[in-house]
Amino acid sequence: MNNPHRPVFKKIEVYITNVCNLTCEQCNRFNNFDFKGWQRWSDHAAQYQQWGKLIDLKAITILGGEPLLNPDIVAWIHGLNDAFGIGVQILTNGTRLNQVKGLYDAIAHARPRDGIKNTIAVSLHNLDDLEILQANIHEFLSGPVKQNTHNPELWGSDYQYSDQNGVYINVYYQNRFDTSTIQISADGRYTLFDSNPAQAHSACTYVLYKSYHFIRGKLYKCGPAALLPEFDQQHRLDISDQDRELLNSYRPLTVDNFDEYHKEFLTTLENPIAQCKFCPVNKKSFMIAPMRKGTK
Repeated sequence: MNNPHRPVFKKIEVYITNVCNLTCEQCNRFNNFDFKGWQRWSDHAAQYQQWGKLIDLKAITILGGEPLLNPDIVAWIHGLNDAFGIGVQILTNGTRLNQVKGLYDAIAHARPRDGIKNTIAVSLHNLDDLEILQANIHEFLSGPVKQNTHNPELWGSDYQYSDQNGVYINVYYQNRFDTSTIQISADGRYTLFDSNPAQAHSACTYVLYKSYHFIRGKLYKCGPAALLPEFDQQHRLDISDQDRELLNSYRPLTVDNFDEYHKEFLTTLENPIAQCKFCPVNKKSFMIAPMRKGTK
């Protein structure tokens, strides 16, 4: 039963690494660039355990970057299961399913309090890799594998696979990305947009899908609000000092400021923020051509 005094979130995405093994043009979390850094569960466990007492959370997705490149991924899965008492979804590009020790057991045998198992969702960025992905899935799953295709009841996935232990992998075709916040200028520097914040907000897919983000134990309205300051620290964006100050002025909700800030945070969560100016208004859709980093 929900605690009526706690805010309810249908879903929050937990971002655990900037590192990805693919380069996908217009990646909206900037992982196509040389973006470094990943998070260890033990560094933030106490914060997430406290969050489990402060909010009612219905669904969690772990993502990156490529979350299966985070060497602490299994600890993240078990830790979030315990903190919130619910199953988690791991959103991956599917290239490393069979390279993570303990991943299958963390999916198949975890028993969160809500009784819903953990699941894997694969965002397939190159449709030509479908056969390779299918082979990886069959290797990962145990025993006879069931496959369903193009069923709108399967969480909107294009394919769903399951095995004798009730492990599910949902595959989504995702081979087009919209214009990203970070662009490369004519002189090769990283730059941002200078948009009308309200117009950028109305065009934002983070807003459309209510993609709120936990990053390092703090809750953000969206990914760019959290990640742009970190990217700027690593690569020095080509922006003015005034814009840099604005970039770093976003205030996330934390376990420490929850009591005095959560009402303001929640009541304004659907509104534009000043940092929306850095995002595009007139987005275009790009067919991406993902490649493995380090290859030609």
